[in-house]
Amino acid sequence: MSSFSFKSKTHKLKNEKGQYLCECENPLPLVLRKATTLTNPARRFLCCPHPSWSENQCDAYYFIDDEFPSDYYKYKMYNLMQQAGRQNKQKQPTDNTQIVEMGNDMHLLNKQIVEMGNDMHLLKTEFMNMEKELKECRKNVVFYKRLVMVMLVFVILYLMK
Repeated sequence: MSSFSFKSKTHKLKNEKGQYLCECENPLPLVLRKATTLTNPARRFLCCPHPSWSENQCDAYYFIDDEFPSDYYKYKMYNLMQQAGRQNKQKQPTDNTQIVEMGNDMHLLNKQIVEMGNDMHLLKTEFMNMEKELKECRKNVVFYKRLVMVMLVFVILYLMK
């Protein structure tokens, strides 16, 4: 389900432990982060461990999660993330009850994320089936075009006699 999307196609540095390394002068193992932008909401990625505001950060990053199949899911996930962020800011846990409520909220959000992932998988499967059907239709169109051409040749030959 997940795949690496490489920004740098030639980047393949790994250390002896098999970890991907950044492209800095002194390469370090990449760190896991989660995107919070509208274009890539909740997508996990590996990137240079140096802070983004630092001059030391290189451009190496790899997306681990697949991109959402449509803008609908991107907006939905982004809104869920924004909603969770607002709830976390509003609810500063002061006792166990609030912490349990926040855990329940996070559980609900995780369920919605799983449901969206399932929807995404179904959409991908449906898309692949539609692609196969389209290829089959194209083959049939080519076949019928050729058949019509052959029939036209025979009709023309018949009329010429």
